[in-house]
Amino acid sequence: MRKDPTPPEAVSAQAGKPESATSLARTLGRSTATLMTAAMIIGTGIFGAVGSATAKAGSGILIAMVLGGLIAFATGISAAQLGVNYPKEGGAFTWAREFNHKTIGFIAGCAYLGKGIFSLSVISLAFAAYSVQIIPSLPLQLFAGVAILAVVILNLFHVQLTTKVLITLMVVNVSLLGLFVAFSAPAINPVHFSNLLGDNGPLGVLAGAAIFFWTWDGFMRTAIMAGEIKHPRRTIPVAIVGGIAVAAVVFLAVAATTLGVLGSQSMGTDDVPLFRAAIQAVGTWGGLVILAAAWTASLSELIGDLLTASRVAYTMGEAKELPHWLGSVHPKFRIPRNAVLTIGLIVLVLALSFDLRRLLAVASIFTLTWYIITHFSALQLRKEQRLTTPMFSWFGLVGCLLLVASLPIWATLTGGAVLATLGGFRLIWFRYRARKFAGRVGRVVEPVGKLRNNDSQIPGRDSAPQSDIVKNTRKERVSRHGRIQRVRGLHRGHGWRSCWSRVVDRPNFRALRLDKLGLHLTLADLYTASQQAGVSEETRRFQL
Repeated sequence: MRKDPTPPEAVSAQAGKPESATSLARTLGRSTATLMTAAMIIGTGIFGAVGSATAKAGSGILIAMVLGGLIAFATGISAAQLGVNYPKEGGAFTWAREFNHKTIGFIAGCAYLGKGIFSLSVISLAFAAYSVQIIPSLPLQLFAGVAILAVVILNLFHVQLTTKVLITLMVVNVSLLGLFVAFSAPAINPVHFSNLLGDNGPLGVLAGAAIFFWTWDGFMRTAIMAGEIKHPRRTIPVAIVGGIAVAAVVFLAVAATTLGVLGSQSMGTDDVPLFRAAIQAVGTWGGLVILAAAWTASLSELIGDLLTASRVAYTMGEAKELPHWLGSVHPKFRIPRNAVLTIGLIVLVLALSFDLRRLLAVASIFTLTWYIITHFSALQLRKEQRLTTPMFSWFGLVGCLLLVASLPIWATLTGGAVLATLGGFRLIWFRYRARKFAGRVGRVVEPVGKLRNNDSQIPGRDSAPQSDIVKNTRKERVSRHGRIQRVRGLHRGHGWRSCWSRVVDRPNFRALRLDKLGLHLTLADLYTASQQAGVSEETRRFQL
């Protein structure tokens, strides 16, 4: 099969071709994409994870945050390099498939969908919990379901509207956090910054970085939505780096203020350290400011998670790795409506029926699997396709593996078992499809012994010079082990396997394994089979 990825020139041309009503619209510019990336990063993590991370890192929490941010930055660089070369939806699912690692791509897509469904369910409950603090009479799970329905409805309209809502919520959130920092600054005690490495040393800092790393999630969602980005080669790197930079300023300012007010011990033992610091430094209204900021951050993260998870489901449906109807696009709003509704319905049922917060560590395994496959794909780029040194990808890959090692063993085993099971089901399903389709093709090709020389039946071949097209028109022989034994009759001496990959590596043709049938095949036989498979004439001419 083809191992070389698509050259940048071809990708650039593809990105600039006219859009059809069945594809997603490229509507997001550089500034919008950068602010959208920042909005997707600045979510609920800063409100919930900073306390747990400080319990491990102590006063070294700031260094732990920077270390986790560097791993996120390295992963973002890998995603940016892949996004500019393959400006399509789907993220690691698409990128792995570009290098002919389709099973790995399927695992990446399932991992991201699993992570997205977990996150949406948990964040909807967190959003409802913050709302209950403001209106105590609200039923928790019912209000979580209402929030999910509202987010689904919003995602059914143009992506520009969803992006504007995201950016507006981020501005409100950052403004509220800015009020907290400004009014709490006079209460900061400099003594709390005396030991930057913390009481637990470097190992404690590493553990704190592993816990806080999930707060950075969202930095590569611009690359996942590359099919909706204008001028992706220029926009995606700026959006990822700019979004991480904006989020880093917010995170460090908020964490430093909270550490300065409470100290590492009080901060590490409190589940809501920002709320406690605001009450202590400012008063009751400061606590209300933090509650409002957490509320807007939860809503923003719900919108962003559904936005990107639906794009991955859409791409997998379009590639027929999931039901094909998930890959349809609304003709008016140009959004993957079926994918949005399906994921929204699944999350709604889970939020109303289960509390998945205890299983959140499994979602962390899914997230890290997605990142690892991103680095794996980035390391396969050719030198001329890279934006920078591959050391970023290696650093991010090692960092992600260390984070996997820091997670509970039960979560690693559970997440690995789920993904392995899904990958096994995929292999079984495609083998079943291959046998079923092989039966159809067997009726249009001739069995062993009934040989014919009819390559001229292929459109466009009869008018070409025979010497240029066919070196020898004898049949290709298939050994008893199902492997090609002799190569004859191929255009300009190209190997059978290269021609074979061009034929079978198509959406309607990839499951076909004619070499297992023990048949003598001509190019005309393959052409006839591709006709029955529904491949267009233009594609057949290119393939054959």
